Amino acid sequence: MCHLGDQKMVERKVHYFEEFGPQNTSETIKAAKKAALDLGLKYVVVASGSGATGVKVAEEFKDSGVKVVVVTEYAGSVEFSEKNRKELEKLDATIVTSMHAFLSPAESISKIYANHCSENTIIKNVLTRFSQGTKVAAEVVMMATDAGAIPAGEDVVAIAGTGEGADTAIIIKSCHADSFFDKEKGIEFREIIALPRKKKFWSS
Repeated sequence: MCHLGDQKMVERKVHYFEEFGPQNTSETIKAAKKAALDLGLKYVVVASGSGATGVKVAEEFKDSGVKVVVVTEYAGSVEFSEKNRKELEKLDATIVTSMHAFLSPAESISKIYANHCSENTIIKNVLTRFSQGTKVAAEVVMMATDAGAIPAGEDVVAIAGTGEGADTAIIIKSCHADSFFDKEKGIEFREIIALPRKKKFWSS
């Protein structure tokens, strides 16, 4: 976990993109790397469906001393490229394949009863008001923690995007999914590194 020492306040640059989308990927990754190195963080967690964004992050963080954890979706949800998988292995990145942290059997009820709204849906919709990537960043940090790829209670850089690529980077204190709201062990959004000003919303 990073500490500010005796400093009560620090100034750091935040990147705000006018539009969401993959065109912000390169700048988001570079900003995330700078923040990770400045704060001496040990892990960067990135959401990557096909593995393409994961490879870009792993290449940028190569030889930095920061461990790259690439989190992709459960089997059948997306197609993770075998080429990208092999490249990530060469770059010594850890790959986590997992169910979304905000998905559960309860979510399937809405497919039967149109008016059903679960607690997870409410949490997801609140987080997407900051950006789609904010919601995904929280998810992948919990998925990586639950998989044992990163320790709980660790400040990490989380990178995610809106649909594809990356446009959001946040420093998050990691937690297990079942500790999300815990007052001591729960998730904390420490710092914003990059965020799109305009948002995109999908129906839940």
